[in-house]
Amino acid sequence: MRLSKLKFKNFKCFGLEEEEIEFDNLTTIIGANSAGKTAIMHAILKLFGDTGTEKEITRADFHIPVDKSPDEILKNHLSIEAVFEFPELQLKNGEESYVVPIYYENFVVSSPGSPPFMRVLLEATWQQSSSPEGIIENKYFFVTAKEDEEVTEINKKPMSKHDRSHIKVIYVPAVREPSSQLKNASGTLLWRTLKGINWSDADKQGVQQQISLVDQKFGEQPGVSLIQKTIEDQWKNYHNEDRYKNASLKFNSTDLENILKKVEVEFTPTEIERAYKIDSLGDGLRSLFYLSLVDSLLEIENQAIKELLDKQKKTDERIFNIEPPALTLIAIEEPENHIGPQLLGRVINNLERIAGRENSQTILTSHNPSIVKRIDPRNIRHVRLCRKTSKTLINKIALPSDKTAEFKYVKEAVRAYPELYFASLVILGEGDSEEIILPKVMELSGDNVDSSGISVVPLGGRHVNHFWRLLSQLDIPYITLLDLDRERHGGGWGRIQYVLNQLIEIGLEKEKLLLLKDGSILSDEKLKSMHESSLNQEGVLLLNSWVNYLETYNVFFSNPLDIDFLMLETFKNYYMETISGQEGPFIKDLGKIKDLTEKQKSDSRYKGRVNEDIRKTLKPEGGDGSTYSDNQKELMIWYNYFFLSRGKPSTHILATSNIKPEIFSDKLPEVFKKILKTSKNILGQIDDEVGVEVNELS
Repeated sequence: MRLSKLKFKNFKCFGLEEEEIEFDNLTTIIGANSAGKTAIMHAILKLFGDTGTEKEITRADFHIPVDKSPDEILKNHLSIEAVFEFPELQLKNGEESYVVPIYYENFVVSSPGSPPFMRVLLEATWQQSSSPEGIIENKYFFVTAKEDEEVTEINKKPMSKHDRSHIKVIYVPAVREPSSQLKNASGTLLWRTLKGINWSDADKQGVQQQISLVDQKFGEQPGVSLIQKTIEDQWKNYHNEDRYKNASLKFNSTDLENILKKVEVEFTPTEIERAYKIDSLGDGLRSLFYLSLVDSLLEIENQAIKELLDKQKKTDERIFNIEPPALTLIAIEEPENHIGPQLLGRVINNLERIAGRENSQTILTSHNPSIVKRIDPRNIRHVRLCRKTSKTLINKIALPSDKTAEFKYVKEAVRAYPELYFASLVILGEGDSEEIILPKVMELSGDNVDSSGISVVPLGGRHVNHFWRLLSQLDIPYITLLDLDRERHGGGWGRIQYVLNQLIEIGLEKEKLLLLKDGSILSDEKLKSMHESSLNQEGVLLLNSWVNYLETYNVFFSNPLDIDFLMLETFKNYYMETISGQEGPFIKDLGKIKDLTEKQKSDSRYKGRVNEDIRKTLKPEGGDGSTYSDNQKELMIWYNYFFLSRGKPSTHILATSNIKPEIFSDKLPEVFKKILKTSKNILGQIDDEVGVEVNELS
């Protein structure tokens, strides 16, 4: 049995329009603070939790529209629906299911041959009254209608408490005191575990006999005997009735049930002689042991199910005398709390194993990248609060088809950079250089990437449309910085063509995107052959006009080549300062290139070296550098030395660390200034809660 989806109407931060979340065996709900993660957990508790404050429907559970005050609403209604699937129906070889007989009468089938499912509905109504809390009525139903059919009184069947009790919820809130759950108090995990043991009459009598022997031995001790006699004598001075006249010192464990109430877990060995109890452990270890106890309970219930299905085993032969739940939902908020980063991987692995049991399912919430990077993106649900409506929206992570190479790349990329899920703005770049330079641009220009909620994510030059689609779906604003790669194979006009195709791929209106200045629309034929366009003087001017045009769609280019060339051209002296001693390119019989005179640079050997490095920079299948200036061509010697022969990250770090903030800001390349302006505009719109779309790509 599996919870496949929840549907909300008018519940907490979910508005009158139905919102839905789908579940896997292990589902992780992520999003910013106050986005609605806890509301989803509470919805599960309202449906299937035991009695308790967070399980009861209160006035605060009813959604209040942003344009209304609570006093304006005289009556309100909410609903929470859970849909369950039954993989057990696929059992073969005569295997028997424990779950199916429990809920069989409530199955619904959408169409002939389709798998059955079950719908559980909670409806609640609040009505204003003389009480501040008002009058709240709530009812639970099985819904016998198909999902696409209207729910009416005819297809609603009352659901009893006993029916609900077959689905349990173990809820671990973000703010927790695990030690209270680890002691054998009524309702705790340890209590549920011990309570289920099938104690025989012989076991109970044997325990009682041993207790009597202990009490007898205890009472024979001279000191205890004297104390007991003194207490009896003094008691008679105050009380002279026949009832309660005898006062004896006994252990407060007169029967098995009282003994079980005193059971606690101890840990050995320790650095001291005595054992440690739960209260002696740190918060992290208590959290870990609590999770292990959840695991233990589920395994015990699993064993109990096997015993129930074993027709050969008599009732008095069973180890456990319990009716296990059909499904236990483990709802854990922020599992990373109190636990060191080095243990998070083990925690997630164990939670995945728990989720893999037939009788359990795991739901997590988190806003910690350390957790998210360990979760398969397909199992992530992203929640966000719409600022205009104050309603929570839920999305799955948009990934390419899992049968493509793009799927693997994008899946691993979003796992490697999980902070993008929580960003106020994502800047998509080509690779390592952007990861170093762009945060530096923000920092030296008065902004801080972390404090502004900006995430820089490298694309590797591939599959940009999938990232655009993902971020648009999650409503996270983004800016893209790509290499123009003029005269490289696939670069220049090829890059413009690529971006236009990618924008069309994510759904932009082609007629608007390809509208030319003369009012005509670029034809499909011309778009298809755009990469073959000329790079003569007029062609370069036209190419640059397309570069400027695409900036209106928040797509920027490092022009003319890439971000490394752009930085080298702007801050050449600072990159030269990273060379020490005998380092640097040289020409045999001419000497080190940085020391050559203008006369030496007219030597054919120097010109040959320039042409050689042009070829290395633009690649063998690229152009001859004719669209670059003489200075840019000579600069390719240093481009080859710094970025093709040495490590890009280390070179950029060394060079930029020596640039004073005022110089960096003053000489900042124009494309970076535009990116800064755009990012401030986007973040400003978010901070001011302007009710418009901040990213034209979405």
